[in-house]
Amino acid sequence: MIKRLFLALFFVAAFQMLSAQEGKFGFIDFNRTLKLMPEYSEAESKLRGIQSDYHEEIERSKREFERQYIEFMLEQDHLSASIVAKRQKELQLLMDNNAQFRDNIQLELEARRDELLMPIKKKLLETVSDVCIGNNLDYVVDTSKGTYLFINPEKGVDITEQVYKLLGIENKTETVVEGGQPVLKTNNNDETVEQ
Repeated sequence: MIKRLFLALFFVAAFQMLSAQEGKFGFIDFNRTLKLMPEYSEAESKLRGIQSDYHEEIERSKREFERQYIEFMLEQDHLSASIVAKRQKELQLLMDNNAQFRDNIQLELEARRDELLMPIKKKLLETVSDVCIGNNLDYVVDTSKGTYLFINPEKGVDITEQVYKLLGIENKTETVVEGGQPVLKTNNNDETVEQ
């Protein structure tokens, strides 16, 4: 009986010790860090170039539609009903094709953006992982989403500086936790900006 009681107390104590251990976590503003990476600027520049090319084609199509529409409006009083109907269908088809082209461009730009950012995000995730392993962290909270309600500054570790250092990003701000919320402080002046 005493042996069973001792064994039960041992398991209860062991369970309490295990449940009392808390995971150590880090936090970082993933999106802000991503946008500070030099590769991100290069990707955005490439994307702007692609957008510019598409914008020129959209404007050309728009001008062509406007030209045909004005021409139709000027001539419609002198045309037979069947020709008016035919031209209206042609204009509608041209307008629909232009709209479809714009939609396709939007989808293509989104896919191209994802393609350009994927290796950059992967590099950042690998760096965050390296910092976490180096600091023996269990997990990381992404503060850019704003889905956390509170971060205990005694338990959480701001890994921003370490990640910036590994990525070669010069940081002009530091993140501090005030009232359970990560807040950016500019090193140039003590102005605070909430994340």
